[in-house]
Amino acid sequence: MNTERAASFRSEVRAFIAARAPRLRQQEGVRAPQSPDEEREIRRWLRGLYEAGYLGAGWPTEWGGTLDHHPLHDLIVMEELLRARAYRPLDQVMLASHAILEFGTDRQRADLLPRIRRGEHIWCQLFSEPDAGSDLASLRTRAEPKGTDFVVTGQKAWSTDAQWADMGILLARTDPSVDRHAGLTAFAVPMHLPGIEIRPIREMTGSSEFCEVFLDELRLGPEHVLGDLGGGWSVVTSGLASERAFIGANAVQLEMMFVDLVSLCRAARIPDGTIAIDHEDIQAQLAAALSKVEGVKLIVRDTVERILHDEEHPSDGPLAKLAYTELNVELCELALGIIASSISVDAAEAEVVTRWYENFLWSRALTISGGASEILRGLVGRQLLGLPRDS
Repeated sequence: MNTERAASFRSEVRAFIAARAPRLRQQEGVRAPQSPDEEREIRRWLRGLYEAGYLGAGWPTEWGGTLDHHPLHDLIVMEELLRARAYRPLDQVMLASHAILEFGTDRQRADLLPRIRRGEHIWCQLFSEPDAGSDLASLRTRAEPKGTDFVVTGQKAWSTDAQWADMGILLARTDPSVDRHAGLTAFAVPMHLPGIEIRPIREMTGSSEFCEVFLDELRLGPEHVLGDLGGGWSVVTSGLASERAFIGANAVQLEMMFVDLVSLCRAARIPDGTIAIDHEDIQAQLAAALSKVEGVKLIVRDTVERILHDEEHPSDGPLAKLAYTELNVELCELALGIIASSISVDAAEAEVVTRWYENFLWSRALTISGGASEILRGLVGRQLLGLPRDS
């Protein structure tokens, strides 16, 4: 895609968001609606993004995709949603649509894909368990064959937005006698079925984005199997690749955080009565923070370039995610330190202060979700540096 075409598309997306995005305050880490009216607004907004061709444009044309779609379109849409602080599509819905397109039957595609595009189906992931998070293949939820059906028993944890999801992608063990990856099967599960109990987990942010999901003799038919029996690992790992559009958008998030950091320093008054940004030590901290932001942007840009050219290295995603989330924490800690050492902050920047508190509470979760930093460091060490597993 040439620069002129990309700029034109960006302007188009920006205008659409300005005109159509619901006026909902976007708290970092909070995606679940706070009321029925808010849920209706979110579903209507997601439907509008699909209808405008900004979501799902990369799908095959028979399912609503567009012929002139370029992968860079997805990145631009995510960047502009972030810049506008508008409600962003749930990554688990993107994962579900990718999995259905690649592994679903014709009947599953015809039934499920249009519902996603209409905003009727919000999806959640039923993957992690209390003792199987980063090591997902060690999960213990069983789906035991009973005639042509499966009876599922187990517990899932950290299922984002399960409390309002219509569907879930479930990963369960259907054959305990084979290799732990080979014995897993993926299912497309209607979340209203008997045998499903959802318990939201209240977090320190004050919200309940994550849920525990208890499966007590949940009965699923063969029509719920997604992909091949025993092929669940391929379904899940392939679907996770659909979240790559978020990698590039993370650079925009860091840019916005740095702008907020400067705004905070311009508004904070320290004990001697002067403004924080007038002090050389604060200026030095800002300069150091900016250099790190630019460094992570380069890492992310290189990763996006390789993705767009199908030259992605297995360590690219883990490295970009690790760099972004760890710097996110560092920026939050710097901002909270400035707030703590100030005697006052200009009332006009009260919203910036609120955002920093919210970002801080959410920042540690980012170092865990989607791959804990400790696990990612191990992956980068082995895949990029060639270190042995026991180092």
